[in-house]
Amino acid sequence: MKAIQISNKSPHLVNLPEPKGDGIKINIRVASICSSDLHLMGNGWAENRILGHEFAGYTEDGTAVAIEPIIACGCCDFCDDGYHNHCSKQAQLLGVGLDGGMAESIIVPANTLVPIPSGLAIENASLIEPLAVALHGLNRANINHKDKILVIGAGAIGLMTVIALHARGFRCDLLARYDHQQKIADYYQTSTDITDGYSLVIDAVGNSNSVQQASQKLRPMGRILMLGSFWDGANLDLQFSAKELTIIGAATYRCGSSQRDFAEAASILANDASIAHNMITHRFPLEGCDEAFNTASDRSQGSVKVAFDLPARQ
Repeated sequence: MKAIQISNKSPHLVNLPEPKGDGIKINIRVASICSSDLHLMGNGWAENRILGHEFAGYTEDGTAVAIEPIIACGCCDFCDDGYHNHCSKQAQLLGVGLDGGMAESIIVPANTLVPIPSGLAIENASLIEPLAVALHGLNRANINHKDKILVIGAGAIGLMTVIALHARGFRCDLLARYDHQQKIADYYQTSTDITDGYSLVIDAVGNSNSVQQASQKLRPMGRILMLGSFWDGANLDLQFSAKELTIIGAATYRCGSSQRDFAEAASILANDASIAHNMITHRFPLEGCDEAFNTASDRSQGSVKVAFDLPARQ
């Protein structure tokens, strides 16, 4: 099978044997690039790995599915509650610790499969994963309609947060770096009239500048929801303590339960075709891996979400 494998901090198209082992074989139809893939590759943490934790495809009987990429024991207290990322034994993430979805096929546990609802085209279903990240973050923040909300950062996760807020009936302000990002956000009724006194700031960047900016914009006893990852660490200043602010961490999503975030994300995408139209800005075959990763790395050229389209396999 064809796959994109990382070596020397670069993506390479390779031919590998078909996957074997226990589980359900998925013929992958779409996989998209996450900014974390770029960090993993650039830091040398993805050597000899097939990246890709945002992907969807077909089972061998033709069922369209997205895949929750967290592999966990499934029987500890955290797993029972759907928090597979906190598995007491060991959680592994497809495309990070294990080979992922930038390939023609993969074998995954049956409990990771999420049926794709009618109305959501399979070629757009890789968006379920990043939207689920945003939804889980909103759940962690316990948002209510009294909240005055600011989102900092308008990459894929920042824009998915705007979309998740809109789908749940909330309005927000947004700090975006590029015009094309703001244009997408405008579709979901955001405002660029940034003030002070927010009760909740959602940081979708994850560095010292963004978290300090969040602290500045918050009212006393406000909350920062961290959806961006601190790849290089971050520093807080005195106002964080002086204002008695709270930081809420959020990572991945609730899995395999009656409240699985993938199911809500899939439903939102199925009910609003504008999301995929706005978010997936570039598509490439696996053979275009170099151009795809270069495009994903340079948001100034208009990219938001870059996806690999794979042809159906017999």
